[in-house]
Amino acid sequence: MFETSRIKKILANFGAAQNARNQELIDQLEKFGVLPVPLVADELRYNRMKYSDAEKIFHRLFDIKDINVFIKGLGESKENIRELYKETIIRFGRSGAALALIEHLGDSDNMIRKMAADIIIEISDASVAPRIIPFIRHESKDVKKTAMDILSAIKAEKASDAIIPLLDDSDSWIRRKAIEALCRLKNRDVLPRLLALALEEGDPKVARPALELASEIGGPEHTSAALQMIKSSDLVIRQKATEAVILMADSTIVPEVMLFLKDDDVNVRRAATDILNGLKDTKTASALVKAMKDADWWVREIATDALSELGGGKVSEMIKELLFDKDESVRRCAVEFYCRVKDPSALEALVKLLEDEDWWVREKAITALGFIGDPVAIEPISKLLGDKEVKWAIPKALASIGHKSALKALSKLAKDDKTQVRMETLKAVGGLGGDEAVALVKTMALDSEPRIQEEALLILRSLTGRIWLLDEVMEEIKAEDDKTGGDEPEEAKAGDRLTEAILVVDLCKSTDVASHYGDSALYELMKELDKIVTPLAREAGIRFMKSTGDGFLMTFDSTLKATWMAVETLEKLASRNANIEEKRRMNVRFAINVGETRVNTSGDRVGNAVNMAFRLEGAKKEDITASHEGAKPDEMLEQNRILITEAVKCELEDKPKPEWCFLGFFELKGMTGLHRIYQLIAEKP
Repeated sequence: MFETSRIKKILANFGAAQNARNQELIDQLEKFGVLPVPLVADELRYNRMKYSDAEKIFHRLFDIKDINVFIKGLGESKENIRELYKETIIRFGRSGAALALIEHLGDSDNMIRKMAADIIIEISDASVAPRIIPFIRHESKDVKKTAMDILSAIKAEKASDAIIPLLDDSDSWIRRKAIEALCRLKNRDVLPRLLALALEEGDPKVARPALELASEIGGPEHTSAALQMIKSSDLVIRQKATEAVILMADSTIVPEVMLFLKDDDVNVRRAATDILNGLKDTKTASALVKAMKDADWWVREIATDALSELGGGKVSEMIKELLFDKDESVRRCAVEFYCRVKDPSALEALVKLLEDEDWWVREKAITALGFIGDPVAIEPISKLLGDKEVKWAIPKALASIGHKSALKALSKLAKDDKTQVRMETLKAVGGLGGDEAVALVKTMALDSEPRIQEEALLILRSLTGRIWLLDEVMEEIKAEDDKTGGDEPEEAKAGDRLTEAILVVDLCKSTDVASHYGDSALYELMKELDKIVTPLAREAGIRFMKSTGDGFLMTFDSTLKATWMAVETLEKLASRNANIEEKRRMNVRFAINVGETRVNTSGDRVGNAVNMAFRLEGAKKEDITASHEGAKPDEMLEQNRILITEAVKCELEDKPKPEWCFLGFFELKGMTGLHRIYQLIAEKP
């Protein structure tokens, strides 16, 4: 009691003392042997001493003959104190401490048992193994586990022999822990037993470590056992078994794997195909070709991937036979192979596939022919320009072939109604290069889609080495048209009589704009309208165009082109108007008629058909004559509308997707009689 009081008094001085004084205090404590150790732990527990000071005291007072004092401290409730005892024993105890700690592996205090095991593992002295092995037979399963953990960690020489009997233990938990311990020992001789037990147990917690060990140290002789586990109903086991077989096996396993391709369970067939893919051996080719005909899409996909990586003439010959299989899924996989493996000998077969009834097969055949790069394929590919399901793939394929003769087909796609097709075409043309390609890109710069305009200007810069503005392109094309006569098949001459679709577009409330905001504001609006309608008109194939001051008069060789151009313009204006203030919005009215026009001496279009188009553009609701067939007057739009005559409606009736509503009978100024007038619904015809 007297010594305890003296020790506590010394410890009380640590907080206020300087380092030099602390050394003197530790010297004083050393005279008491290990008696101060638990008292130092109390000081640390109640935060009356720094950890560093407690550590110095423990290190000075440790003596191997008093090891049990420190072992007892391993059961402390506070973690930092337990760690201090543990660190001191490891640092100063080493082998002598390990022997003492072994006696506590069966301790009733779980914490002491755990800490003792941790220290023995940390010291890692294999010579103590004979003293630990008896604990394998301890009645407590926790003690058994602790002994297995230590033996497997220190890689003791007879550890495997000691642990193997536990594989037959009646307790599944012990069996599992024995497997884990044996796996950590990485004893190759034990692997067959572990795999057999994993297969028998069917427990992922058993199979996983066994299969991971097989992946690490196994060889071809272990693959059969692992292969059987791909039939497991557990996803983890199947995955681990598949990975293990791939890492261990060689081509000798292929016949056995092929048997699994016939299994009724799709998951088993998938795993088997994964294995064949992972082997990367040409001897697997025939099995993989059979897998391409599997009913499961995933099996077919993996088989196709694997064969694509193998490649080679023999593989290609086997795949060719599948190109005309009656099952479209098989044909899809076969043609996909040629999108990845370049084989000119498949060209003839791929050309035949361009006529396949399945759109996916046709599309991939186009891609594969582009990959082969033979100009012979250009003509058969060009026959699919009107195929809505696959035409978007044509530009890239033609660009891959890279022959100038592809420009003819690309020029047709440049006017396609699908933005995606035109964009792909533009990129393809840019990739070909040359004067003809530059000319086509300039034309495409006038596309109605801003994204295509921007891309075209970038491509022009790449092809010509200079920066282009849209206005420059328009002026250059216009100048060229003036020289060549534009796109008209024959230049119209004065006195000619032509049958044309006549389109009139007028800017709404142009007089109000000029009076409120000035002529310059109207000029800017008209300039902007010109930039919108001119590219669209050219894209539609305009024959004649002139300004009417606050609008335009245009003619086309078909009503379909005229209505398409009008609908496209309204869509562009709707997009423009959506994000600007009311006073800056641009609204228009369209009128379309069809009939005979005369070309006067100035090249202008005149005649009754032209006059009717102008009268129709200005029609108002109050001009409607009631009709039981007609729509209500309020269904007639005041602006952003497209009015068409009876003659136009008749021509559109046999065209795809024309939609209109009958407004009623109109008496048009200067036109005798009543005229049936229709309003076109703004959807591309």
